[in-house]
Amino acid sequence: MPQIDVFTEPPPKPADVPLRIYSNPICPYAQRVRLIAAAKKIRTEEINIHLKVKPEWYLEKINAVGKVPVIEHEGRVIRESLIAFDYIDEVFPGKSLWPTDPYHKALGKLVVNDFGTEFTGNYYKLAYGKGDENAAPAMVKYVQRLEGIVKAHEGGFLSGEDAPGAVDFLLWPWFERLGATKKLKPEIAALFPDDKFPVLYAWISRMRENSAVKESLLPDEAHEGFIKEAGDTGKHDYSYADRTGQGVTIYTRKE
Repeated sequence: MPQIDVFTEPPPKPADVPLRIYSNPICPYAQRVRLIAAAKKIRTEEINIHLKVKPEWYLEKINAVGKVPVIEHEGRVIRESLIAFDYIDEVFPGKSLWPTDPYHKALGKLVVNDFGTEFTGNYYKLAYGKGDENAAPAMVKYVQRLEGIVKAHEGGFLSGEDAPGAVDFLLWPWFERLGATKKLKPEIAALFPDDKFPVLYAWISRMRENSAVKESLLPDEAHEGFIKEAGDTGKHDYSYADRTGQGVTIYTRKE
């Protein structure tokens, strides 16, 4: 089904839905929030925002920066994926996805912090042909670190438990896209051959079987199609993210 564009502002959040997520079906940062909501089995309403042609009401009333995700809960609006993730973890019932031990929680947050400085920035540099000589070594070094963490936990999860935790979910969106990126970017494929990181690729396979991950999981072909078309034409075609065959509703503005 094609992308379904909506040019009007959405009605207020329904009273019986505790959490509204201003999201996007392709954005990895927005996926972080959808993952924890799914893991905690929270009933949500998703308002998908076009990331290139952003609606004026969103910029004026929700997030002047224009980014996703943003969450709305009990009249409160909270932006930024890491902050929104932790808010959901603390406010909604259920076991926390972070370790209860303060030291191990701090270690986990350092892994996530370093992911932002050592992996994602360099990932986008290489993906868009803007990488410097330090980008590839920094990414490889970080992924080797992840390989060691999973191995130290006897091949389970980055959480150190028998199920994914906060660190697993916060890093997952980029590894969901790694297969597609490797197909499109040989230079990235050369950095991460399967035989060099067997423990990490086994973790990726286990993550794909998690019920929360399955709720937002897109096949490699969908990510590959979106990335290629966006790169070739500059167009964002969110129909690639149609998981139900009923189309993808996107809030945007008329150009």
